[in-house]
Amino acid sequence: MPAFRIGTDDFKELISEGGYFVDKSLFIREIILGNKVTLIPRPRRFGKTLNMTMLRYFFEKNSEDRKDLFRDLAISEHAEFLAHQGQYPVIYITLKDVKGTTWYECRKRLSEKISELMLEFQYVEKTLPVFYRTGFEALATGVADDAILKASLKNLVTWLYDYHKKSAIILIDEYDTPMIEAWQNGYHDEMTTFMRSWLGAGLKHENGLALYRAVVTGILRIAKESIFSELNNLDVASPLMIGPFSDKFGFTQPEVDKILDDFNIPDKADIIRDWYNGYVFGGQTIYNPWSVTGYIRALPNTPAPKWLNTGSNALIYKELSTGGLTIQRDLKRLLSGKELRYPIREDIIFEDIGRDSENIWSFLFYSGYLRAEAPRASPLKKTETTYSISIPNLEISIVYEQFINRLFGQNNTVTGISEFLSFFLEDAQTTSLEQSLQNLVLSLVSFYDPGRLPEAVFHAFVLGLLANLRDIYEILSNHETGFGRADVIMRPKTHQYNQGYIIEFKTTGEKTDAHKAVMDALLQIDERKYGSGLLNAGVPRDKIRKLAIILQGKKVLVRAATD
Repeated sequence: MPAFRIGTDDFKELISEGGYFVDKSLFIREIILGNKVTLIPRPRRFGKTLNMTMLRYFFEKNSEDRKDLFRDLAISEHAEFLAHQGQYPVIYITLKDVKGTTWYECRKRLSEKISELMLEFQYVEKTLPVFYRTGFEALATGVADDAILKASLKNLVTWLYDYHKKSAIILIDEYDTPMIEAWQNGYHDEMTTFMRSWLGAGLKHENGLALYRAVVTGILRIAKESIFSELNNLDVASPLMIGPFSDKFGFTQPEVDKILDDFNIPDKADIIRDWYNGYVFGGQTIYNPWSVTGYIRALPNTPAPKWLNTGSNALIYKELSTGGLTIQRDLKRLLSGKELRYPIREDIIFEDIGRDSENIWSFLFYSGYLRAEAPRASPLKKTETTYSISIPNLEISIVYEQFINRLFGQNNTVTGISEFLSFFLEDAQTTSLEQSLQNLVLSLVSFYDPGRLPEAVFHAFVLGLLANLRDIYEILSNHETGFGRADVIMRPKTHQYNQGYIIEFKTTGEKTDAHKAVMDALLQIDERKYGSGLLNAGVPRDKIRKLAIILQGKKVLVRAATD
């Protein structure tokens, strides 16, 4: 009976112990045929490390005969690629454990990793000139200064090329772990400076012949401007792109069908599909490999989340927690099966975190919490592409429930704020806005005495509430437009919430005709052409709502021009 080796991500160990291996060996072919430097972002536990160690054991020049490891795999049928087996010095390094709460601590971990690398190739030291021998010794003993540490990857490639008279291969697994750690702990600038120098010099080697191929994996696609600014030889195998790497990480449908047959469990196909399927990489439908193997190994137990606690969600929680009601609303829409369309941005840098609530969808996609498909040009930015985003499967539905309960479980401290903001998120009837605003005025009566406070203060009170929507609306107060100044203009920033609003406030006495104040406010919006600014910004006329908000004593009246 075949058996999965859960947690075994070393290719040689898995094959040697007779573990079940889903054949991804044609990944080797694509690296040989591909670009000199390839960055492959994929979610955690989708087989990145297993594939990287497979590359290592295939390409690495070693006294050990490793042909048996690949004898029964698909790559063995391609003699032209087998000619590359065991021919190259391979630099393999994983950065998954390079973490620390300070730059000093993380730099020490980096230094230790590079020291281990140097000791692996200690045989080259005796052939080096004295100057480089001193640097090699400093790196090997972990006492190298910043300059030597930053040049270590480039120098090692040079030393190996000079020694073997053969181009080297670089394999860097989980390159972004120290970057994420640095961002969360406040030493992002120091880490970025180091990584830009270390990777830039090593992956774009001054001697083009010294480097044959380099493969870099991680979770996030960090913008070239952040740490890859020097690499014009970099090819990014994005999960959004159709290409040769689309089926190399995670399980495809034919691979799952074979697993079901090999393990004699064809009756589990529907369960596995509903719980662990649903990802789309480059047009390929992909199953989560960690979850599928975990479920099969646990049989006859019932299906359950297998993947959710295998890594840190700190970055996701941080971004979700800053999104407020708009994120909560969209998560609930996802759970109800409604379509959301947002850009999936491939040029993210860490400074983008928290600046725009739309960025969370890109982080969720790259981290494995979203399915993205059906690309379409954005109606707001023609140079930007939006995607239909949805929850991949039942397993991920659970994590969204957890997110909502953890981040948004508590009620708002002031009754009515959520309902007030929901009007602008759902394009609801004015009666809902009137009721929620009325509740707020009544609940805050001890702080707000309409008999003594003018229209400007009521205006400021509502403006403070609207500030919660600043991520999706540009909130303009007393904004000059048309032939005057509108009290509030709400200009949409996103395709998802594309309704524009013009709000005019009036306060009246309790004996004044409030309905006349409504008509005066709406007439003022039209006569002074307050909508011209929204029209010029590209908001269609039928997407502009004109609102009159009247405060009569303690009573609130809200009317729209279309009512």
